[in-house]
Amino acid sequence: MNLPADVTHGGPADRLDRAVAAAASVSRTAARGLIAAGAVFLNGQRCKVASRTVRTGDRLRIGAGSSVEPGALPVLFDAHGVLAIDKPAGMPSAPTRQASAGTALTVLTDQRGGGRLWVVHRLDAGTSGVLLFATTRGAAAGLSAVFRDQRVQKTYVALVDGAPASDAGAIEEPLTTRAGRAHVDPRGRAARTAWRVEERRAGSTVLAVEPRTGRLHQIRAHLAAIGHPIVGDRLYGGVPAPRLMLHARAIALSLDGRSIEVTAPWTPP
Repeated sequence: MNLPADVTHGGPADRLDRAVAAAASVSRTAARGLIAAGAVFLNGQRCKVASRTVRTGDRLRIGAGSSVEPGALPVLFDAHGVLAIDKPAGMPSAPTRQASAGTALTVLTDQRGGGRLWVVHRLDAGTSGVLLFATTRGAAAGLSAVFRDQRVQKTYVALVDGAPASDAGAIEEPLTTRAGRAHVDPRGRAARTAWRVEERRAGSTVLAVEPRTGRLHQIRAHLAAIGHPIVGDRLYGGVPAPRLMLHARAIALSLDGRSIEVTAPWTPP
């Protein structure tokens, strides 16, 4: 589906999500997904507030700055009760107190025409890449056990500040969570993150990162702790960028005797 590049709102004042839905001929749920993904500009300014008022004559630009098409989150795998998508940066994985609509779960449910999906793992809103859901209760239980028991291999790509002295390493620092962010703390829970250099650039480095545990913001906090925060990660001291330069590139696991591996290639700009 091709998105309209520029639209002038010709009707009466309305909410942004309704205006986007009308302009792109999609549901309001899909419109909220576009807004949450940072794909909507109002009068030249990116707008992520679905309730913002759009007035007659206001200009809407839809689709710039995001690979998301309305109602078309890229599906990477759909079999054996497992559904994997390539989540765009800026979109929450599932509803939270801060975001009840425009999430990967709500947009994907709308895209599929309804039916229940089970959330089995999450990515931070700013992180793009492979995100899994279950389409059956049995698969949900199986996947939940796989993630709980850490029988899953996850590989991320991160663009970090600076140049690590070695080409590979592992960070083993316990983490605690306070005020919505992770902190290195000897009293915290064990956490381990392996990394290796994929490309050295001027002032930054591309890393392949494999979290061996699944703590909140683990990769972000661990890389910041060794002096190489992720570019675009202002919460942990990264230099400003249009997005958080962290992407879930691959997930490999075994479910009911079947080996499942899903990949979503990405190279940091």
